[in-house]
Amino acid sequence: MNSLLKQFNIKPKNYAIYEEAFTHSSYAHDTRQTIDYEKLEFLGDAVIELLVSEHLYKKYKDMDEGALSKARIVIVQSKTLVKAAKVLNLERMIKIGDSLRGLNQISDNILEDVFEAFIGAVYLDQGLIKCQTILKQTIIHLYEIHSLNENLDYKSMLQEYAQKFPKHSITYKLVHNVNGDYWSEVYVNSKKSGIGHGSKIKDAEMQAAKDAYKKLVKGR
Repeated sequence: MNSLLKQFNIKPKNYAIYEEAFTHSSYAHDTRQTIDYEKLEFLGDAVIELLVSEHLYKKYKDMDEGALSKARIVIVQSKTLVKAAKVLNLERMIKIGDSLRGLNQISDNILEDVFEAFIGAVYLDQGLIKCQTILKQTIIHLYEIHSLNENLDYKSMLQEYAQKFPKHSITYKLVHNVNGDYWSEVYVNSKKSGIGHGSKIKDAEMQAAKDAYKKLVKGR
């Protein structure tokens, strides 16, 4: 626990709140305690939703509401929270009861819950700024290192945008291929709207869709 807190330069005002964040209900039951991490999990979930929304709103000004929602879903989805919990080795700190000790490993559901509970504890003890720092170094970082191209389907987003207008059409054209470096253009209603390149045709088309989507959204 001390190593985790030190990692984020946290000097706890209330150490007990962090102990609570890592106490599973099975352990509380076995030791006849009345406190486990479930309420902190509830709070942490809301804090994560808020801070991720704020981060996306401020950083990705070219995204519309639909794109922002999709990005937020990617960041706060269960597998991302679980991965962050594993990166921080949170499973080593969880107090579990006898009923769970026979398991080979802590379940992903518990890891997700504990990550949320930890954020809830940090919020109560340190405030929103420290929570934002942790989220930027964990789940937001995990999202951004894979780039928006992998996490957001710009071809689908462009299609959804174009559907707002009558007689919409979207076509992709391969215009260049040199030693496996593909260049594609995308045409929206017969007008060239974006260009992109990549090591695969689908990557080039995705880049072209991203280019077109950003231009169209900014030009609305």
